Amino acid sequence: MKHLGMSSSLLLPFVMATLLCGARGSAQCGSAFDCGMAAFRAKDYSSAAVLFAEAEAASPGTTDALLYRAKSLVHLEDFSGAETALRSYLSSHSGSADALYMLGFVLNRENRPAQSLAAYTRAAAITNPTADDLKIVGLDYVLLNDYPDAIKWLEKAVSMDSRNVDARYYLGRTYYTVARLDEAQKAFQAVLELDPRNVRAENNLGLIYESSDEPVAAIEAYRKAIAWQQDSLQPSEQPYVNLGNISMEQGQIKEAKAPLEKAVALAPNNAYCRLTLGVYYRKIGRLGDAQHELERATQLDPDNAVVHYQLGRVYKELHAMDRAQAEFDRTAEIKSRAASPELDKR
Repeated sequence: MKHLGMSSSLLLPFVMATLLCGARGSAQCGSAFDCGMAAFRAKDYSSAAVLFAEAEAASPGTTDALLYRAKSLVHLEDFSGAETALRSYLSSHSGSADALYMLGFVLNRENRPAQSLAAYTRAAAITNPTADDLKIVGLDYVLLNDYPDAIKWLEKAVSMDSRNVDARYYLGRTYYTVARLDEAQKAFQAVLELDPRNVRAENNLGLIYESSDEPVAAIEAYRKAIAWQQDSLQPSEQPYVNLGNISMEQGQIKEAKAPLEKAVALAPNNAYCRLTLGVYYRKIGRLGDAQHELERATQLDPDNAVVHYQLGRVYKELHAMDRAQAEFDRTAEIKSRAASPELDKR
């Protein structure tokens, strides 16, 4: 076999995809690009990405290999690699709305909303956006904390496609963030009409009931969301942590243990889950466990004043007064900085 000009980490997927294509016959899969398309249609995105890179190297700028490499990498959630492929593709296909819209999506996923919006603006000058495109535009404005514009574009996305479940869900989330609870509730109920066992929507209805001082309805919603995801390969921690938290607030301490520990098991790097479990352990006197959870929460979210305050309380109960005071001082510093953001030069 001749040298392919690829690292060993990329060689194996290429060989596998080539063998796959060979088995289908040269009439169906001759060039690297054709083999890449075969792998892409078969949802073998890792092999497809390698084959499209080979196709681009063989005929630079003459095919859509980089565009499909980017699509493959998006499926693999390699957004940095997808961005690189898209920018290279756009250098010779500057008028490709498809590439620009995809770049906008990728930049959103990389938490670069201003650049994402710039890409969508360029794309919209070429071809009208879809509801999914407007959904991402709305989410860009969420990342920029511009909720009026986020609502504007998410409402347009829903108006364009009334059956777009994600657009309705994110619209509900944005309504909820700005305390437009009635509209948020209607949005989540609309999601459930389209997708009757949507865990995220039911969990968020629980949050609305909780905000509206309806704890019984909130607990029922969280339990329903948990039941709906029992067979899921990727269950969400959110209904568990929300159920555990409201159980504590309602004085149902024993009932809080299982859902809070389950939430941390599902999302060990979620600071809020660690915080809530730490508070639970403090309430029942398991101070060592509380210290462990809250110290981990401060590592995950070092600028969270609530976490530092709760850790300070644990240290105080453990009679580690110097450490407690350090956490209380840290709490005050974070709150002061939040109240005077212009003083924060970091």
